[in-house]
Amino acid sequence: MIINVYKYRTAIAAAFVIGVLSSILYFMWPNNNSKNQQPEIKDSVLYGEYLGWDDVNDLFPKYCDARVIDLETGWCFMIQRRGGTYHADVQPLTTEDTAVMKTIYQDKWSWKRRAVIVELDSGRKIAASMNGMPHGLGNIGDNNFDGHFCIHFKDSKTHGSRKVDTAHQLMIWKSADIVDQHINSLEAIDTIDVFLAAVDQGEIIIAGKLLDTGSSNTLLLLNLASITDIKSYKISPIDDNTFQVEVRLIYNNSATSYNKNLLIKTIQSNSKWKIDSQTLTSLLEESATAAGEMEHTVFEEDLEADSL
Repeated sequence: MIINVYKYRTAIAAAFVIGVLSSILYFMWPNNNSKNQQPEIKDSVLYGEYLGWDDVNDLFPKYCDARVIDLETGWCFMIQRRGGTYHADVQPLTTEDTAVMKTIYQDKWSWKRRAVIVELDSGRKIAASMNGMPHGLGNIGDNNFDGHFCIHFKDSKTHGSRKVDTAHQLMIWKSADIVDQHINSLEAIDTIDVFLAAVDQGEIIIAGKLLDTGSSNTLLLLNLASITDIKSYKISPIDDNTFQVEVRLIYNNSATSYNKNLLIKTIQSNSKWKIDSQTLTSLLEESATAAGEMEHTVFEEDLEADSL
């Protein structure tokens, strides 16, 4: 549904401010649902080293411990690598570590990616991305974590598809503080892919950087924030700057998924590709192309894992 700007401009502005303040207060205010446990905050958290998976795989072998630092909150917890060939399959070490991880995910396990820094025993800090959903096998007892979760690094891949996950790579750019560097060098088709990944992960500010209107289009960004999950299945070029995009998405407070075929145009300016905001109208409208009730597992990461 498209919002009437003129009629609701005051309410929209107020909602935007309230949303931002609420997010800030959430991370600043003690969490009363975590049994009074205060997550550890790592001092002087800056950014991680942008290091490729082949190197990380050698530096962080199986059964080694490391510290995960959440970039946004600074909260950290201990993990142990238990498996993974194309990325690291890890588990929280203790019940306390699991509690901190769940607090980072606002007390609800989620497949959403988060920008993190993995601090090795050597003190080396590596830019990474984690998801927040226990799945598969897990062989550390008494940690209150049913399975393992995945941590990706530069150029790492999912185990089943053997493909690089765009959303994880976006979070790795964020944890290395190189988002602008990468999005400014994207080709037209990759701009759409990264834009959809940013919307899917709730990274609306990053998504705004990929629009021809930029972050100044507050209304459009608010509408994009109403999308809970979105996954692109196919991006096909029509010409050099126009693409047919097949997506499945879910809006806030709904379990209904919608299949959409979008025609998205891109614009090149100063050697940088941006998305024509006017071509996103159908993305923001709940339509009759509903695919029916569905679980969020449609958007799960590839679950195939090595033996732990």
